[in-house]
Amino acid sequence: MRDARRLHDLPRIARYLTVAAMLLAAVSNAHAEWLAPLTVETATTIPSGEIDFALGASYFRNRRYPPFTPSGFIQSQNLTAVPELALRAAVGSMVEVQASYEFLALDEQTTEGSNHTYGGGDARLFTKIYAVRERVWIPAMGVRFGTKLPNASATKHLGTDEIDFFLQWLASKHIGPCMVHLNLGLALLDNPSGDGQDDLFTYAVGLVSPSLALDAAGQWGIRFLTEVAGQTGSRFNNDGNAVRAGFQVGHGGLTLYAGASAGLNSAAEKYGVMGGAIYAFEVERLAALFE
Repeated sequence: MRDARRLHDLPRIARYLTVAAMLLAAVSNAHAEWLAPLTVETATTIPSGEIDFALGASYFRNRRYPPFTPSGFIQSQNLTAVPELALRAAVGSMVEVQASYEFLALDEQTTEGSNHTYGGGDARLFTKIYAVRERVWIPAMGVRFGTKLPNASATKHLGTDEIDFFLQWLASKHIGPCMVHLNLGLALLDNPSGDGQDDLFTYAVGLVSPSLALDAAGQWGIRFLTEVAGQTGSRFNNDGNAVRAGFQVGHGGLTLYAGASAGLNSAAEKYGVMGGAIYAFEVERLAALFE
């Protein structure tokens, strides 16, 4: 309470600087196990007592978005997500809760004419459970499940306005100095036309390099990441497969990331670029600042 009163007595700019300094003091020293810009997930959860916040942006060319868009309907499409907001919180040492939301800018030419719009996207809520620890011959394993909650406007072509469900089996294994991740799962996409849901098989295979020091003190590090990921088995031409590669630069609880992607079939993007930042906060250190 005393800290709150002292902050209120400070000039506005000084209050902003003080709050920023307090948040930086609460940044975790742990390197966040969040593999952005990849889509593949680790089997492990973030450390207990940690909250990760991410702010990013992405651009995709000719992605045929949203799902259930007929082949040939889109002649040209530019899809930009900015800002992309995401939060991950550890619930104990074996459970992680994930939430994400983005704003979308869509610029496209279709067989019905041109469409230029900006608006809110969909919200996504997931839970990850770390079930099996890595051993010599056994990878770390976990499960991840969640849903897409419809918020994006279907009339503006920013979404389907339907609820989708996802279930994944996760595996992670050290192979030499690198880390390999495998995700296999199901995606149940509700069809806005009412012709029945689309049941897809999802997969992602990722490879992550060890962190390499960028300075003599070893406080800054860089690691490289790549994956092949997608979904297949669609009855409505929703199959999409792409390769993605990028890097992360980390310093304590701060991780900067950037990457690029290239589609492997017509439903995936022709190409894409993405980037952003992740902050890892320790809940106890953050709470102690306000006691």
